[in-house]
Amino acid sequence: MKPIDYIKRQNMITDVLKNEEIDMLMVPPSINFFYLFKGYLGLSERLICGILSPSEDSILIAPSFEKENMQIQTTFDEIVTWKEEENPYLILKNALSSRPKKIALEPSTPFEIYKRLKHQFPEASFVDAGPIINEFRSVKTDEEIQRMVKASEDTATGIASALDIIHAGQTELEILKIVQDQMTLNSGETGWALVQIDENSAVPHGKASDKKLKLDSVILIDAGTSCDYYFADITVTSVHGKPSQEFLDVYEIVEEANNKALEVSKAGVPAEQVDFAAREVIDKAGYEKFFTHRLGHGLGLQVHEEPYIVKGNRKPLVSGNVHTDEPGIYIPGKFGIRIEDDVLVGDKSKRLVEFDRYLWK
Repeated sequence: MKPIDYIKRQNMITDVLKNEEIDMLMVPPSINFFYLFKGYLGLSERLICGILSPSEDSILIAPSFEKENMQIQTTFDEIVTWKEEENPYLILKNALSSRPKKIALEPSTPFEIYKRLKHQFPEASFVDAGPIINEFRSVKTDEEIQRMVKASEDTATGIASALDIIHAGQTELEILKIVQDQMTLNSGETGWALVQIDENSAVPHGKASDKKLKLDSVILIDAGTSCDYYFADITVTSVHGKPSQEFLDVYEIVEEANNKALEVSKAGVPAEQVDFAAREVIDKAGYEKFFTHRLGHGLGLQVHEEPYIVKGNRKPLVSGNVHTDEPGIYIPGKFGIRIEDDVLVGDKSKRLVEFDRYLWK
């Protein structure tokens, strides 16, 4: 696969910082740190922070004992280190050639970091860097799409394989493990899953339990594995045996809603219109009160990210957005059906993977 160009990402961000007269962007270990600087680091009580500036080279501030580790894991050429007995915020201040007047903070930055930065830079104003970073993250490059296609293929294949080998008497928890294992066999990366049987499937995002699979049980599997940290998110609803006529009737409605949303999802269309398109199908069929969540969400380094496909989001979709398309009908005490695909937005949007969903046949 093509490598990710992290330096290009950093340069695009610094161009925006310059245009918005922001002197410095600070990014502690987070998903956005990984997006910009490659290293997948956990947040620590010790200050580790990536810094971008329109007027200075990018730097990383980190404990001195972490320097070699940071050189291996991240893209930084310059690493400013501090010793355990030193004040890292003062070290950072002294490493800068000028005093920043406007500092953007990555949105998950702990309040403690903000407080101590404010002490060192009392004249500076602070702004949220979330909108800047999210604008770029929500539009996938060819390299990112390549990874997400593979993740979606591995997820769909893993779910189908699991449904082929499970048997009556197994619990939701046991089947969940099978789904995860089957996805990992394909992807080589860990996966997550939700498994819900019969009336449990009528609870969106219900937790797996000791409920057992029976002959002719409805089974809903919502799962995803990843490729190089880029996720898929696919839901398959099937029957372990022969489906009832009610199941088939409801399934046809949900499938139509899924297809209608895909048809409407395209560059230039407000995100909420895609939600409305699916909801209209379900409403006309008389199941309005049984579709209880938004149609979808963005997908990438996180399973849930921008853009959100929900009423009230009037921001137009753009080519390169990837979002889920997951209408559902959930009938309490009976069953729930959700059909979820991962959709790449373009002039004509398409699913990242196409596969046979009629697995009860």
